[in-house]
Amino acid sequence: MGVEQLQVQTDCKQASNLVLSDSESSSISIVRAIRSLRNRAWYTDLFWIPRECNIVADALSKIITPQPYSLLLHESAPTAVQSLLEHDTYGPLSRRHVLP
Repeated sequence: MGVEQLQVQTDCKQASNLVLSDSESSSISIVRAIRSLRNRAWYTDLFWIPRECNIVADALSKIITPQPYSLLLHESAPTAVQSLLEHDTYGPLSRRHVLP
């Protein structure tokens, strides 16, 4: 079995626009390569997610891996993102007012 559906999320609005553009050709080779991959026998979605809405993923992407293009698995959240996860889960640690 192979991949039948692929969802790609990016925080780069410009890259998203270039790939999703109706323009038939692009002078940028990586854009042409991505479009070619999207035209294969699978379903793809490309979503733009503002960086502010994806702070944890942004922080994780900046953690240095031992070798380029290597996979790094974490048993638990790295220290660098723990406070971001708490903020994302619980919101700001200020007192909340609940209206009746």
